Amino acid sequence: MAEVFNRAVRRLGAVLALVLGLAVCAVSEAHADGVETLMVPSAAMGRDIPVTFLAGGPHAVVLLDAFNAGPEVSGWVGAGAFKTLAGRGVSVVAPAGGAWSLYTDWQNDPSRRWETFLSTELPDWLVANRGLAPGGHGVVGASQGGTAALTLAAFHPNRYRYAGSMSGFLYPSSTLYNGPISDGMARFGGVDPWAMWGPPQGGNWKWHDPYVHARLLVQNDIRLWVYSPSTRTCSDPAAMIGYCDLAAASNRDFYHRYREEDGGNGHFDIPVGGEHDWGSWSAQLAAMAADLTASIR
Repeated sequence: MAEVFNRAVRRLGAVLALVLGLAVCAVSEAHADGVETLMVPSAAMGRDIPVTFLAGGPHAVVLLDAFNAGPEVSGWVGAGAFKTLAGRGVSVVAPAGGAWSLYTDWQNDPSRRWETFLSTELPDWLVANRGLAPGGHGVVGASQGGTAALTLAAFHPNRYRYAGSMSGFLYPSSTLYNGPISDGMARFGGVDPWAMWGPPQGGNWKWHDPYVHARLLVQNDIRLWVYSPSTRTCSDPAAMIGYCDLAAASNRDFYHRYREEDGGNGHFDIPVGGEHDWGSWSAQLAAMAADLTASIR
């Protein structure tokens, strides 16, 4: 009887060792690539923001999502952005949870204070907790994130000296675009766009417009990378609020405005091919990677 008991104990010990070994392997695999999931507090929004982070250098690339951003994990994670930028001497930062926000501070919705988070709370937290530099970073976004990337760099050049936009809406205050943007945000996101910047014809739409502030980007010598396919149809309508045909048009408008301001530190690509989706955006991130990392390292 004692021998039976001892064999049972030995078997149980072996099983426990196997389980613990597998658990240790799982943990090491989860962290083998150095990618962390951080919860960064935002006093402005009254909650913690999930941020995927890869340490790689004192300067970071902040990646911003399309309109249909995931609540817990950035779309850039699934698009392979961390593999694309790993080992290039920069850190990579991808906040989640910014769906249907344009990453701006909303006038009448305290749960959306994204400009405050991205210009102050997030970089200050990374300085204090991950040893990053306070400024000199890059910000790159798709769709709504592209719009925000240029606006953040225009208003916060002490934080961001590189801005990349892929399929961004770069002239949102224009009467050609503000109505469709409002319609698309309400239709796909179920939000009240007037709570963002007020009525579309109001002055606050102009205040948050990359086209209107092209001169600031030129004066501060922000390095720009602007990409938007001329494709008129949407392979991912929710990501683009159903108005893919207007994205490239607004990019052409912005290009001409930037040149009028004697801007010469920008790369512009508005090709015939390509789609307004993660396949094209991830490929474009790979295309810009050398230029991006060389500019902020």
